[in-house]
Amino acid sequence: MTRQPLAVFLGPLVLVELFSGVLQIYFSPVYASLAEKFGVGIGTLSWSLTGFTLASAISTPVFCKLGDVYGHRKILRIQVAVVATGSVLIAVAPSFSVLVMGRVLQGMFPAYLPLMFGLVRDRYGDDDTKRAISYLTSILIFGVVFGLVAVGFITRYTDGPTWALWLPAVGTIVALAGLLLVRGEKVERRTDLRVDWVGALMLGAGFAFLLLGISEGSDWGWTSGRVLGSLVLGIAILIAWTMVELRIDQPLADLRWLFKPHFVPIYIVGFCTYLAVLGGQVVGSTFMAAPSKVLGYGLSLSPFGISIWLAVTFFAMFLGVLSTAWLGNRIGFRTVMMIGAVMAAVGYLGLVFWHNSLGVVVVLTAIAVGGMGFIESSTRTLVVGGLREWEVSMGEGIYELSISLGPAVGSAVLGAILSANASKVHGLATEHGYRMSWLVMGGSCAIAAVVAIGFVISGRAKKAPTAG
Repeated sequence: MTRQPLAVFLGPLVLVELFSGVLQIYFSPVYASLAEKFGVGIGTLSWSLTGFTLASAISTPVFCKLGDVYGHRKILRIQVAVVATGSVLIAVAPSFSVLVMGRVLQGMFPAYLPLMFGLVRDRYGDDDTKRAISYLTSILIFGVVFGLVAVGFITRYTDGPTWALWLPAVGTIVALAGLLLVRGEKVERRTDLRVDWVGALMLGAGFAFLLLGISEGSDWGWTSGRVLGSLVLGIAILIAWTMVELRIDQPLADLRWLFKPHFVPIYIVGFCTYLAVLGGQVVGSTFMAAPSKVLGYGLSLSPFGISIWLAVTFFAMFLGVLSTAWLGNRIGFRTVMMIGAVMAAVGYLGLVFWHNSLGVVVVLTAIAVGGMGFIESSTRTLVVGGLREWEVSMGEGIYELSISLGPAVGSAVLGAILSANASKVHGLATEHGYRMSWLVMGGSCAIAAVVAIGFVISGRAKKAPTAG
């Protein structure tokens, strides 16, 4: 059977990845509108992001392993079908609890890229695989910008957020049809692989209890039995999960990768920056929507205004992704990663002190998100570049797990901060709550920056000639 040209093969994958970008961001402009529509407070509202990110963290290694066992194409089709189902459920949700259920299903998308990389790697050479990674990553970021602009115009010319919620539903269904129609040659699979379902259940239960305790701490009381019990139980399950994963032959996630010196800094940088940039979506969106004349803070933007200005900031990420390869080949990908982490820290820490002007907020957010663009590409390049061919799947899988856990933890922690600082008069977060949130986000990125700086220094020390 004649192999398809790479461009033809990537066609349906590009469409899937385009709407992957859309579904990752399209909630940001409408968080405040959804809170009003369903009558929920900011603490409850954050569960629409926490459930989404928690599902991402748990499902990613499961889908990656299923792809290795049953075939990347087959599992990608199933995964896209699950995400499409969740997207439709969100669009028709009669209650907030149903919407969160849809977000959980929709959150099972992050294994798209690893499965796509596996599809290409099985059929094409290394050079084609690298080109595919570049194309698909760029389309993902373009999808984010496209989603923000599209949601902005839909909300402007329709009544409320309802029609905007259909955007990823329709797009993902069309992308699924493309995947089902396009066929490719079969690839031989290993028959000795299996999925660690027990590990998946333990990981899910551990983080569910841990994030439940963090999210509900302000409502239940941080010293209450329910909160302490949830936190202790979550930590205990995760410790047990770690011990099990280190002992079995085919773990859900080979945690031995976490202790390899080359990868530890990359995983930390990815976790910390994703915690802030993606885990902080509710923070930025609700602050932009907050009525300044009533509260004395906020930017009083409509969903359309939020969409357009967020699109401007995420365009900075798009530029960062596009320029990473050029910069990396000249100054090194470690240095690019370091620059990205420093930019993210500067942007969010700046918001702690300066947030009363739309222009200042947009510029500082663009600096932070632009830094994320450098990190988005440089970290994956560093991970794949440090692996042998048969190690790519596992090493990349651990990285995807780390960047999925970051937003899950971030959304829970930041949601708890906003909820704890909600006004008893109007139920909205206070200015102090937003400052504390930006401080946590900036602090997380500052940790990433320190780790990245150390990574650059250690890399230069290894290259330096020894005396004698």
